[in-house]
Amino acid sequence: MPHEHSDTPWIERTLASPAVRAGYLSLVAHVVVCLVLALLALDARREAPIKPLLLRFGAEQAAGDEPLVDIDLGEPLPAADAPAPDPAVDVAPPQAPADDVPLIAIAPPDIPAPSPADGLPVRPDPTGTPARPAAVRLGAAPAVGGRPSPAIAPAVTGTAAFAARRGAARGAAARARGGSAASEAAVDAGLAWLALHQAADGSWQFDLSGCRCDGACRDPGTLTGSTASTALALLPFLGAGSTHLDGRHQQTVSRGVYYLVSRMQPTPRGGDFCEGTMYGHGVTTLALAEALGMTGDEMLVPYLRDAVRFIETAQDPHGGGWRYLPGQAGDITVSAWQIAALKSASLAGMEVPSPTIEAARRFLDRVQSQNGAAYGYRTPAAKPCTSAIGLLCRMYTGWGSTHEPLQRGVTNLAKPGPSPTNVYQNFYLAQALLQLDHPVWPRWNARNRDQLVASQARFGHETGSWFFADHDTAPGGRLAHTALAVLTLEVYYRLLPIYREEAVDGGF
Repeated sequence: MPHEHSDTPWIERTLASPAVRAGYLSLVAHVVVCLVLALLALDARREAPIKPLLLRFGAEQAAGDEPLVDIDLGEPLPAADAPAPDPAVDVAPPQAPADDVPLIAIAPPDIPAPSPADGLPVRPDPTGTPARPAAVRLGAAPAVGGRPSPAIAPAVTGTAAFAARRGAARGAAARARGGSAASEAAVDAGLAWLALHQAADGSWQFDLSGCRCDGACRDPGTLTGSTASTALALLPFLGAGSTHLDGRHQQTVSRGVYYLVSRMQPTPRGGDFCEGTMYGHGVTTLALAEALGMTGDEMLVPYLRDAVRFIETAQDPHGGGWRYLPGQAGDITVSAWQIAALKSASLAGMEVPSPTIEAARRFLDRVQSQNGAAYGYRTPAAKPCTSAIGLLCRMYTGWGSTHEPLQRGVTNLAKPGPSPTNVYQNFYLAQALLQLDHPVWPRWNARNRDQLVASQARFGHETGSWFFADHDTAPGGRLAHTALAVLTLEVYYRLLPIYREEAVDGGF
């Protein structure tokens, strides 16, 4: 006999079952309870405040500050394009005593306040005063050649040798040694142009790529290698008293220094900043040595130490010089940057082995002529530019100011006056003349200073820059010429330890 519900579909019979209905009710009840508990838990959870990420170069943490978050900085910190500065370039007067006539008597430029959009975080100031941009705190440098790099202590005071670059001392030194209001205005205009042409990642490029120029300036360079261009552009800011920790152009310098240290390649022979040529390594080492000497920031010590070691191991073991690649027989221009870097590093507290310096002296012996009064590029000669370079290197490596070939060589170079186009030669000769307190310095300097001021660009995007009809330095373009011109006009107070009288006479 058929079942009485045989005509009812099975799905209806299943849904009508009391056991199935009880299961549905239990499932719905559990879901509702879980949702209510989740909502209560979320509502009761207090949102934790977001702590700012602060990056700095060895600045000591102030009492009561929030703890800093240190990170391993592997790639360059990106920075958005900042607003272009006002094209009208004004100059801030050095802080001179009340009874002195200010060297510069016009207002400083309006430097925009930093913001997170600039690529560096900013700590809010509870007092309401404008916040300063945070600098970059670097961790220990990577181990090089199996040698671990120790943790570094907070920053200490920089050496007194650089004191003439700042405040009232800058104006006093410029007045005493041959500067003028016009030359100081030219320096600040040149720094403004350089700052405007920094790329977003903190670098500078000889071809002016990556910056806000966008083709508005003529005469870009053709050289590659961002460490050489970045370090050369940083030197004038350091020369005018700005560092990665303080100064009028602190943010610009901080980005540049951070970019440089991020480019170091650890190798078994030291930290490599070459990017294809020892030019880049030498200039970078010099910039890092200056930054350390000016601030005493021990965060830079591992990077400078390994850069110095690379210079030592890259030296030509036979001739004693340096060229484009490690171990090549040297030329005087590349060798000069390495010698200058070693001298500055030594005076910043870095140990430089005496065999390296003795070998450099042997190289200078190999390219000298006229018993040391003149120098060639790779062989003995008497060319003006290479002679100026060689004579200054002799001063770095121990020739005293009364050494007869030194006096004779500098006198011969100074007789025709400064070159109207060779800014590289004038850059070296100005330092040599001033270091020697040479009798022709006032007259030679006045001509060189005034021709630099007169040849500075004053129109359009090129305002504040230089470019000379010089075949030898043309590959560096407007960027290199501007940096060298500013450095030459800073000679009165820049006087790196390698250029100071007591440093020159004392050797390494």
